[in-house]
Amino acid sequence: MYKAAVIGAGYMGSAITFPLSANNIEVNLVGTWLDEDLIASSLAGYHPKLKKPLPGLVKPIYWQDMASAVEDVDIIFIAVTSEGFVNVFSQVLDAIDKNYYFFKLTKGLVEYKGSVVRATQAAHDMFKLKFPTLDFMWASVGGPVKAVELSDKIITASIYALNSKNLKDLAYGFSTDYYTITITDDIIGVEVSSTFKNVYSVVIGICDGLFKSTKEGMYHNFNAFLFSQAMIEMSKIAEKAGGRKETVFDLAGIGDFYVASMSGRNRRYGEYVGSGENPQKIFEKMFDEGEVAEGYLALKIGIEWVKSLGNNLINETPLLSSLYKIIFNDHDPIQELKNFTKEMSNRYRKLNIKI
Repeated sequence: MYKAAVIGAGYMGSAITFPLSANNIEVNLVGTWLDEDLIASSLAGYHPKLKKPLPGLVKPIYWQDMASAVEDVDIIFIAVTSEGFVNVFSQVLDAIDKNYYFFKLTKGLVEYKGSVVRATQAAHDMFKLKFPTLDFMWASVGGPVKAVELSDKIITASIYALNSKNLKDLAYGFSTDYYTITITDDIIGVEVSSTFKNVYSVVIGICDGLFKSTKEGMYHNFNAFLFSQAMIEMSKIAEKAGGRKETVFDLAGIGDFYVASMSGRNRRYGEYVGSGENPQKIFEKMFDEGEVAEGYLALKIGIEWVKSLGNNLINETPLLSSLYKIIFNDHDPIQELKNFTKEMSNRYRKLNIKI
Protein backbone atom coordinates (compact mmCIF):
# COMPACT_ATOMS: atom_id res chain seq x y z
CA MET A 1 0.00 0.00 0.00
CA TYR A 2 1.12 3.51 -0.77
CA LYS A 3 1.54 6.22 1.82
CA ALA A 4 1.43 9.93 1.01
CA ALA A 5 2.51 13.26 2.40
CA VAL A 6 0.60 16.42 1.49
CA ILE A 7 2.57 19.63 1.94
CA GLY A 8 0.19 22.48 2.68
CA ALA A 9 -2.81 22.22 4.99
CA GLY A 10 -5.04 24.83 3.36
CA TYR A 11 -8.19 24.18 1.35
CA MET A 12 -6.92 21.98 -1.46
CA GLY A 13 -4.18 20.18 0.42
CA SER A 14 -6.62 19.12 3.10
CA ALA A 15 -9.42 18.29 0.66
CA ILE A 16 -7.30 15.86 -1.37
CA THR A 17 -6.83 13.76 1.77
CA PHE A 18 -10.47 12.66 1.51
CA PRO A 19 -10.24 10.64 -1.74
CA LEU A 20 -6.75 9.47 -0.78
CA SER A 21 -8.07 8.14 2.52
CA ALA A 22 -11.04 6.57 0.76
CA ASN A 23 -8.48 4.48 -1.11
CA ASN A 24 -6.84 3.39 2.16
CA ILE A 25 -3.82 5.65 1.64
CA GLU A 26 -2.39 6.94 4.89
CA VAL A 27 -1.64 10.66 4.68
CA ASN A 28 0.75 12.89 6.58
CA LEU A 29 -0.76 16.37 6.20
CA VAL A 30 2.12 18.80 6.73
CA GLY A 31 1.23 22.42 7.34
CA THR A 32 3.69 25.13 6.36
CA TRP A 33 4.83 27.75 8.84
CA LEU A 34 1.70 29.69 7.83
CA ASP A 35 -0.60 26.79 8.77
CA GLU A 36 0.11 26.49 12.49
CA ASP A 37 -3.48 27.30 13.48
CA LEU A 38 -4.88 24.90 10.87
CA ILE A 39 -2.73 22.04 12.15
CA ALA A 40 -3.54 22.79 15.78
CA SER A 41 -7.27 22.82 15.07
CA SER A 42 -7.04 19.68 12.92
CA LEU A 43 -5.22 17.85 15.69
CA ALA A 44 -8.09 18.85 17.98
CA GLY A 45 -10.52 17.25 15.51
CA TYR A 46 -11.76 20.08 13.27
CA HIS A 47 -10.37 21.67 10.09
CA PRO A 48 -11.50 25.32 10.23
CA LYS A 49 -11.46 25.94 6.47
CA LEU A 50 -13.22 22.77 5.40
CA LYS A 51 -15.39 23.01 8.53
CA LYS A 52 -15.23 19.31 9.34
CA PRO A 53 -12.88 16.71 10.84
CA LEU A 54 -10.23 15.23 8.60
CA PRO A 55 -10.44 11.50 7.73
CA GLY A 56 -9.10 9.02 10.26
CA LEU A 57 -6.14 8.02 8.06
CA VAL A 58 -4.86 11.61 8.04
CA LYS A 59 -2.19 12.69 10.49
CA PRO A 60 -1.79 16.49 10.81
CA ILE A 61 1.87 17.44 11.26
CA TYR A 62 3.60 20.72 12.04
CA TRP A 63 6.16 22.10 9.60
CA GLN A 64 9.01 21.56 12.04
CA ASP A 65 8.49 17.79 11.61
CA MET A 66 8.31 17.86 7.81
CA ALA A 67 11.52 15.86 7.31
CA SER A 68 10.26 12.90 9.32
CA ALA A 69 6.81 13.23 7.74
CA VAL A 70 8.15 12.54 4.24
CA GLU A 71 10.66 9.91 5.27
CA ASP A 72 8.43 6.85 5.01
CA VAL A 73 6.05 7.88 2.21
CA ASP A 74 6.01 7.13 -1.53
CA ILE A 75 3.92 10.04 -2.79
CA ILE A 76 4.25 13.77 -2.15
CA PHE A 77 1.51 16.25 -3.00
CA ILE A 78 2.56 19.92 -3.09
CA ALA A 79 -0.42 22.11 -2.16
CA VAL A 80 1.02 25.52 -1.32
CA THR A 81 0.49 28.91 -2.96
CA SER A 82 2.45 29.76 -6.09
CA GLU A 83 4.26 32.49 -4.19
CA GLY A 84 5.63 29.96 -1.69
CA PHE A 85 6.16 27.06 -4.09
CA VAL A 86 9.89 27.43 -4.85
CA ASN A 87 10.81 27.92 -1.20
CA VAL A 88 8.70 25.00 0.01
CA PHE A 89 9.79 22.60 -2.73
CA SER A 90 13.41 23.51 -2.06
CA GLN A 91 12.97 22.59 1.60
CA VAL A 92 11.23 19.35 0.66
CA LEU A 93 14.19 18.42 -1.56
CA ASP A 94 16.60 19.23 1.26
CA ALA A 95 14.73 16.74 3.46
CA ILE A 96 14.69 13.77 1.08
CA ASP A 97 17.34 11.32 -0.09
CA LYS A 98 15.31 9.19 -2.51
CA ASN A 99 12.85 9.56 -5.35
CA TYR A 100 9.11 10.09 -4.92
CA TYR A 101 6.01 10.39 -7.06
CA PHE A 102 5.24 14.12 -7.03
CA PHE A 103 1.76 15.58 -7.57
CA LYS A 104 1.42 19.36 -7.81
CA LEU A 105 -1.81 20.99 -6.65
CA THR A 106 -0.27 24.48 -6.72
CA LYS A 107 -1.74 26.72 -9.42
CA GLY A 108 0.19 29.65 -10.83
CA LEU A 109 3.49 30.82 -12.24
CA VAL A 110 6.59 31.17 -10.08
CA GLU A 111 9.66 33.38 -9.94
CA TYR A 112 12.78 31.24 -10.24
CA LYS A 113 16.39 32.28 -10.86
CA GLY A 114 15.35 35.75 -11.97
CA SER A 115 12.70 34.57 -14.43
CA VAL A 116 8.99 33.80 -14.41
CA VAL A 117 8.36 30.14 -15.27
CA ARG A 118 5.78 27.44 -14.80
CA ALA A 119 6.06 25.70 -11.44
CA THR A 120 6.87 22.39 -13.11
CA GLN A 121 9.85 23.92 -14.91
CA ALA A 122 11.25 25.21 -11.63
CA ALA A 123 10.60 21.90 -9.86
CA HIS A 124 12.27 19.88 -12.63
CA ASP A 125 15.40 22.04 -12.52
CA MET A 126 15.57 21.91 -8.72
CA PHE A 127 15.06 18.14 -8.66
CA LYS A 128 17.73 17.47 -11.29
CA LEU A 129 20.25 19.60 -9.43
CA LYS A 130 19.94 17.22 -6.48
CA PHE A 131 19.17 13.95 -8.30
CA PRO A 132 20.77 14.25 -11.77
CA THR A 133 20.48 10.52 -12.51
CA LEU A 134 16.93 9.92 -11.28
CA ASP A 135 13.73 10.13 -13.29
CA PHE A 136 11.56 13.11 -12.38
CA MET A 137 8.15 11.53 -11.70
CA TRP A 138 5.69 14.42 -11.82
CA ALA A 139 2.01 15.24 -12.28
CA SER A 140 0.26 18.60 -12.42
CA VAL A 141 -3.30 18.40 -11.14
CA GLY A 142 -5.99 20.62 -12.63
CA GLY A 143 -9.60 21.35 -11.84
CA PRO A 144 -12.44 21.92 -11.74
CA VAL A 145 -12.26 21.19 -8.03
CA LYS A 146 -13.69 23.26 -5.20
CA ALA A 147 -12.01 21.97 -2.10
CA VAL A 148 -15.01 22.12 0.22
CA GLU A 149 -17.19 20.26 -2.29
CA LEU A 150 -14.54 17.56 -2.68
CA SER A 151 -14.37 17.12 1.09
CA ASP A 152 -18.18 16.95 1.14
CA LYS A 153 -17.91 14.11 -1.40
CA ILE A 154 -19.87 16.01 -4.03
CA ILE A 155 -19.24 14.44 -7.46
CA THR A 156 -16.06 16.02 -8.81
CA ALA A 157 -13.94 15.54 -11.93
CA SER A 158 -10.24 16.41 -12.03
CA ILE A 159 -7.55 16.21 -14.67
CA TYR A 160 -4.03 14.93 -14.00
CA ALA A 161 -1.25 15.89 -16.43
CA LEU A 162 1.52 13.29 -16.23
CA ASN A 163 5.10 13.36 -17.48
CA SER A 164 5.37 9.56 -17.41
CA LYS A 165 3.02 6.71 -18.27
CA ASN A 166 4.36 5.01 -15.15
CA LEU A 167 2.17 7.38 -13.12
CA LYS A 168 -1.04 6.47 -14.92
CA ASP A 169 -2.24 3.58 -12.76
CA LEU A 170 -1.18 5.38 -9.59
CA ALA A 171 -3.18 8.50 -10.52
CA TYR A 172 -6.28 6.49 -11.43
CA GLY A 173 -5.91 4.80 -8.05
CA PHE A 174 -6.89 8.05 -6.31
CA SER A 175 -10.37 7.99 -7.86
CA THR A 176 -13.54 7.17 -5.94
CA ASP A 177 -17.23 7.00 -6.72
CA TYR A 178 -17.35 10.79 -6.21
CA TYR A 179 -13.86 11.76 -7.48
CA THR A 180 -13.35 11.06 -11.19
CA ILE A 181 -9.87 11.40 -12.67
CA THR A 182 -8.94 11.93 -16.31
CA ILE A 183 -5.40 11.75 -17.65
CA THR A 184 -3.45 13.86 -20.15
CA ASP A 185 0.16 14.38 -21.10
CA ASP A 186 -0.37 18.11 -21.74
CA ILE A 187 1.27 19.52 -18.61
CA ILE A 188 1.72 22.94 -20.23
CA GLY A 189 -1.94 23.20 -21.21
CA VAL A 190 -3.12 22.18 -17.76
CA GLU A 191 -0.76 24.58 -15.97
CA VAL A 192 -1.59 27.53 -18.21
CA SER A 193 -5.30 26.83 -17.76
CA SER A 194 -5.10 26.51 -13.97
CA THR A 195 -3.06 29.71 -13.77
CA PHE A 196 -5.08 31.96 -16.02
CA LYS A 197 -8.53 30.75 -15.02
CA ASN A 198 -7.70 32.37 -11.67
CA VAL A 199 -6.66 35.55 -13.44
CA TYR A 200 -9.71 35.84 -15.65
CA SER A 201 -12.14 34.93 -12.88
CA VAL A 202 -11.07 38.23 -11.27
CA VAL A 203 -12.59 40.17 -14.17
CA ILE A 204 -15.84 38.20 -13.87
CA GLY A 205 -15.86 39.23 -10.21
CA ILE A 206 -15.23 42.86 -11.17
CA CYS A 207 -18.33 42.72 -13.37
CA ASP A 208 -20.29 41.42 -10.37
CA GLY A 209 -18.96 44.22 -8.20
CA LEU A 210 -19.90 46.86 -10.74
CA PHE A 211 -23.49 45.78 -11.31
CA LYS A 212 -24.66 43.36 -8.62
CA SER A 213 -25.97 45.94 -6.16
CA THR A 214 -28.19 47.70 -8.71
CA LYS A 215 -28.65 45.18 -11.53
CA GLU A 216 -28.87 41.84 -9.76
CA GLY A 217 -29.29 39.13 -12.40
CA MET A 218 -29.38 41.67 -15.23
CA TYR A 219 -25.79 41.72 -16.51
CA HIS A 220 -25.36 38.19 -17.83
CA ASN A 221 -24.80 39.50 -21.36
CA PHE A 222 -21.63 41.30 -20.30
CA ASN A 223 -20.42 38.40 -18.17
CA ALA A 224 -20.87 36.04 -21.13
CA PHE A 225 -18.89 38.41 -23.35
CA LEU A 226 -16.06 38.52 -20.82
CA PHE A 227 -16.16 34.75 -20.27
CA SER A 228 -15.97 34.05 -24.01
CA GLN A 229 -13.08 36.43 -24.56
CA ALA A 230 -11.22 35.00 -21.57
CA MET A 231 -11.45 31.51 -23.05
CA ILE A 232 -10.16 32.71 -26.41
CA GLU A 233 -7.22 34.43 -24.74
CA MET A 234 -6.40 31.45 -22.52
CA SER A 235 -6.30 29.18 -25.55
CA LYS A 236 -3.91 31.54 -27.35
CA ILE A 237 -1.62 31.73 -24.33
CA ALA A 238 -1.59 27.96 -23.92
CA GLU A 239 -0.80 27.31 -27.56
CA LYS A 240 1.96 29.91 -27.63
CA ALA A 241 3.48 28.35 -24.50
CA GLY A 242 3.52 24.93 -26.17
CA GLY A 243 0.28 23.44 -24.87
CA ARG A 244 -2.82 22.31 -26.72
CA LYS A 245 -5.98 24.33 -27.31
CA GLU A 246 -8.09 21.22 -26.67
CA THR A 247 -6.88 21.16 -23.07
CA VAL A 248 -8.14 24.70 -22.49
CA PHE A 249 -11.59 23.74 -23.76
CA ASP A 250 -11.76 20.74 -21.45
CA LEU A 251 -11.84 20.26 -17.67
CA ALA A 252 -8.56 22.09 -16.98
CA GLY A 253 -9.65 25.27 -18.73
CA ILE A 254 -13.31 25.91 -19.38
CA GLY A 255 -14.38 23.56 -16.58
CA ASP A 256 -12.14 25.11 -13.94
CA PHE A 257 -12.84 28.63 -15.20
CA TYR A 258 -16.58 28.05 -14.93
CA VAL A 259 -16.19 27.04 -11.28
CA ALA A 260 -13.83 29.94 -10.49
CA SER A 261 -16.06 32.51 -12.17
CA MET A 262 -19.13 31.32 -10.29
CA SER A 263 -17.57 31.40 -6.82
CA GLY A 264 -14.28 31.34 -5.01
CA ARG A 265 -11.59 33.67 -3.75
CA ASN A 266 -10.54 35.15 -7.08
CA ARG A 267 -14.07 36.00 -8.17
CA ARG A 268 -14.73 37.44 -4.71
CA TYR A 269 -11.54 39.50 -4.86
CA GLY A 270 -12.69 40.91 -8.21
CA GLU A 271 -16.09 41.76 -6.79
CA TYR A 272 -14.42 43.83 -4.07
CA VAL A 273 -12.41 45.67 -6.72
CA GLY A 274 -15.49 46.27 -8.87
CA SER A 275 -17.36 47.68 -5.89
CA GLY A 276 -14.64 50.28 -5.32
CA GLU A 277 -12.06 48.64 -3.03
CA ASN A 278 -8.36 49.35 -3.60
CA PRO A 279 -6.89 46.30 -5.44
CA GLN A 280 -3.69 46.16 -3.37
CA LYS A 281 -5.34 46.77 -0.02
CA ILE A 282 -8.14 44.26 -0.53
CA PHE A 283 -5.63 41.59 -1.59
CA GLU A 284 -3.67 42.22 1.61
CA LYS A 285 -6.84 42.18 3.70
CA MET A 286 -7.91 38.83 2.26
CA PHE A 287 -4.39 37.46 2.69
CA ASP A 288 -4.37 38.44 6.36
CA GLU A 289 -7.65 36.54 6.73
CA GLY A 290 -6.07 33.42 5.20
CA GLU A 291 -7.68 33.86 1.76
CA VAL A 292 -5.11 34.09 -1.06
CA ALA A 293 -6.37 35.54 -4.35
CA GLU A 294 -4.01 33.59 -6.61
CA GLY A 295 -5.29 35.47 -9.64
CA TYR A 296 -3.76 38.67 -8.31
CA LEU A 297 -0.37 37.01 -7.90
CA ALA A 298 -0.55 35.29 -11.30
CA LEU A 299 -1.51 38.53 -13.06
CA LYS A 300 1.27 40.46 -11.34
CA ILE A 301 4.03 38.28 -12.78
CA GLY A 302 2.11 36.66 -15.61
CA ILE A 303 1.75 39.74 -17.80
CA GLU A 304 5.50 39.84 -18.47
CA TRP A 305 5.55 36.08 -18.99
CA VAL A 306 2.86 36.42 -21.66
CA LYS A 307 4.89 39.15 -23.35
CA SER A 308 7.95 36.90 -23.29
CA LEU A 309 6.13 34.27 -25.36
CA GLY A 310 6.61 36.57 -28.35
CA ASN A 311 4.79 37.30 -31.61
CA ASN A 312 2.88 40.20 -30.06
CA LEU A 313 0.78 37.78 -28.00
CA ILE A 314 -0.01 40.59 -25.57
CA ASN A 315 -1.83 42.38 -28.40
CA GLU A 316 -4.01 39.31 -28.83
CA THR A 317 -5.01 39.34 -25.15
CA PRO A 318 -6.75 42.71 -24.70
CA LEU A 319 -8.86 41.55 -21.74
CA LEU A 320 -5.72 40.49 -19.89
CA SER A 321 -4.20 43.91 -20.55
CA SER A 322 -7.33 45.72 -19.37
CA LEU A 323 -7.41 43.67 -16.17
CA TYR A 324 -3.77 44.49 -15.47
CA LYS A 325 -4.51 48.20 -15.89
CA ILE A 326 -7.38 47.96 -13.40
CA ILE A 327 -5.45 46.02 -10.76
CA PHE A 328 -1.98 47.53 -11.05
CA ASN A 329 -2.32 50.85 -12.91
CA ASP A 330 -5.32 52.24 -10.99
CA HIS A 331 -7.59 52.42 -14.02
CA ASP A 332 -11.27 52.86 -13.25
CA PRO A 333 -12.91 49.43 -13.70
CA ILE A 334 -16.04 50.52 -15.55
CA GLN A 335 -14.21 52.90 -17.85
CA GLU A 336 -11.48 50.38 -18.61
CA LEU A 337 -14.01 47.66 -19.44
CA LYS A 338 -15.87 50.11 -21.67
CA ASN A 339 -12.60 50.82 -23.46
CA PHE A 340 -12.04 47.08 -23.82
CA THR A 341 -15.53 46.64 -25.29
CA LYS A 342 -14.95 49.45 -27.76
CA GLU A 343 -11.62 47.97 -28.81
CA MET A 344 -13.22 44.57 -29.36
CA SER A 345 -15.98 46.14 -31.44
CA ASN A 346 -13.37 47.77 -33.66
CA ARG A 347 -11.54 44.46 -34.02
CA TYR A 348 -14.71 42.67 -35.06
CA ARG A 349 -15.36 45.28 -37.76
CA LYS A 350 -11.90 44.74 -39.22
CA LEU A 351 -12.39 41.01 -39.59
CA ASN A 352 -12.52 39.93 -43.22
CA ILE A 353 -15.90 38.19 -43.12
CA LYS A 354 -17.58 37.27 -46.39
CA ILE A 355 -21.34 37.53 -46.40
